Amino acid sequence: MTGDLVGLLPQSNLAGILVIGQGAREHAILWGISKDAPRVPVYAAPGNAGIEDLAVCVPVSTAVDIARWAENKGRLLVIVGPEDPLAQGVADMLRRQGHVVVGPSRQAARLESSKAFAKEFMNRHHIPTASWRLFHSPEKLRDFVMSGTKWPLVLKQSRLAQGKGVVVAQNRDEALEVVADWNGVDHLYDDGVIAEECLVGREVSVHVLTNGEEYVWLPLAQDYKRLNARPNSPNTGGMGAYAPVNWLKVQERKEIDDEILRPVIRAINEERMLYRGILYVGLMMTGKGPQVLEFNVRFGDPETEVIIPIMDIPWTAWWWALGQGYLLETALPDPRGAAVAVVMASEGYPRVPVKGQIVEIDPSPGGLIFHAATHREKDRLIAAGGRVLAVVGLGSELEIARKQSYRQIQAISFPQSQYRNDIARDRRDSE
Repeated sequence: MTGDLVGLLPQSNLAGILVIGQGAREHAILWGISKDAPRVPVYAAPGNAGIEDLAVCVPVSTAVDIARWAENKGRLLVIVGPEDPLAQGVADMLRRQGHVVVGPSRQAARLESSKAFAKEFMNRHHIPTASWRLFHSPEKLRDFVMSGTKWPLVLKQSRLAQGKGVVVAQNRDEALEVVADWNGVDHLYDDGVIAEECLVGREVSVHVLTNGEEYVWLPLAQDYKRLNARPNSPNTGGMGAYAPVNWLKVQERKEIDDEILRPVIRAINEERMLYRGILYVGLMMTGKGPQVLEFNVRFGDPETEVIIPIMDIPWTAWWWALGQGYLLETALPDPRGAAVAVVMASEGYPRVPVKGQIVEIDPSPGGLIFHAATHREKDRLIAAGGRVLAVVGLGSELEIARKQSYRQIQAISFPQSQYRNDIARDRRDSE
């Protein structure tokens, strides 16, 4: 809860700041921290070629290796970016060492690392979500698909799948194709595959900062999950985003507070989960009100890249207080301007991305470039495959930010790359 903050802000007993992760999300988090000019060492584990301009990159990535590296570094402020280390319990390990950690416990991280756990959690606490069934064998899932009469059908891998384990099958043949594709994936059915009702409505992603007892809304951001504008193109980790999103009405926000966010935080308390960090709830605004599509226990990517630049707040102080279980304020200021992020990915992504291209960037004012998958070979910037750059345009309004982002893309030499040309162009509908 918000309270006396004397002694909570970074003092001389802070030995350094560590951001865990290697993508554009972590680059944006570090960029936000750098605006506060912290007078302590800043580290990234493992970081990338863009991050190394803001932090010392440490070549460790697993929870065990990160904890081993941090053990004798003094008291660190740690912000965990991606879901994998959280699922491995890195927040618990680092807290036991005495560090101040922004990130939920391993138990709470199961809200993302196991969709089956999350659905059972929602059912237990009467939190609105789509009807679902869980399958632990491809044969039983195939039998269910063959008997199905209601289409489309959503198929979800319960385990972590880097944003690519969800398919909306429009008919039986498409669903059977998915079952066949997933049949040979090792250990896929250990945590199961979910067959879920396809909700109809408008999708919105809500990010909040929470200490596990109270929360504050961050600006709404809209991401674009599909590889391109075609409705049946592959799902990705995210090909772009913009913020703020202003179509949500006051009454709809109240419904989300009353029916989703407060019940979720109350349930987290009832189940004694330690939660200090970001809760990101994917929602569908249906005719029956908001319903949860999924939980993420960290910032979205590329949503982070458009949220942090438009929030004029002391990020280091917020992370320090949040890691100790406090909120600096009961509400955040309105965002300053707008941001549009366009992701430049390697050709072949998301299936078999090309790697090793030389990337040359001629930066222009009025924007930011966050690195997602880059490294350096001598003085050359090399694409490591997948989503490589998040090119962010800033402006007083979305259209200005959008034009700035695409203008910057034209000044980047990145052979065998791909990006969407419609990010924030038609903002009436979500992607």
